[in-house]
Amino acid sequence: MDTKTLEKIGLTRNESIVYLTLLRLGTSKTGNILTKSELNSGKIYEILESLKVKGLVSESIINNIRLFTAAPPSQILKWINTKKEDVINDENIIKKEVPQLEKLRAEGIKEIKAVTYLGFKGLKTAVEEAFGSLKKRDEILGMGITSKKDKKFNDFWLKFGEERVKKKIKAKNLFSERSEFMKNYEKIKLTENRILEGITPVTVDIFGKDKVLILNYQEPTSCILIYNENTAASFRNFFYQMWKIAK
Repeated sequence: MDTKTLEKIGLTRNESIVYLTLLRLGTSKTGNILTKSELNSGKIYEILESLKVKGLVSESIINNIRLFTAAPPSQILKWINTKKEDVINDENIIKKEVPQLEKLRAEGIKEIKAVTYLGFKGLKTAVEEAFGSLKKRDEILGMGITSKKDKKFNDFWLKFGEERVKKKIKAKNLFSERSEFMKNYEKIKLTENRILEGITPVTVDIFGKDKVLILNYQEPTSCILIYNENTAASFRNFFYQMWKIAK
């Protein structure tokens, strides 16, 4: 087995090397472990202690000599299950605190007014942030929507459309060109689409009454989420002026 397999489940590289070395040696003294593993002697006891805590190595003393033995590989599964339980416990603790943390962030956002997000993951975070506060009768207005961007963005918006429908949020979209992406988007319920060529160089989405998301899909991908009711109202008025003349 390669050490990378054990590293993927959470062991360090040195822990992986020592565990695999002990599997091959059986019960062994630290000297033999060091010789076979070619590790620095100064760290061997620290590594063995960490593996003992994980339940992957046991220690015995015979004739005043410390000997170490690798636990059966099945013990790795038990250790992973223990980690799962710890993660679930941590998740439950954080879930209880999320409302208070969100409240603290909301107070800070009022002063910030705008937040910049970078990359695809950043864009998804911004959309989730803007969408999370919407209620049933709110709407999302999008303009400057184009299919001329990386496919992963189009796939994301199609999936987002399904989530929007579950929350019963209506959407109106101004596309910059007719495309396969637009055809697929038209299949989503609670959606109205029109075409207005070359409306903006970037995409602008108005979420409800007080959030505007400005998206730049060119590398480096970035977006700005603005928290301001007046700004949202201005973009909303502009959108409906464009909506009237769109096809």
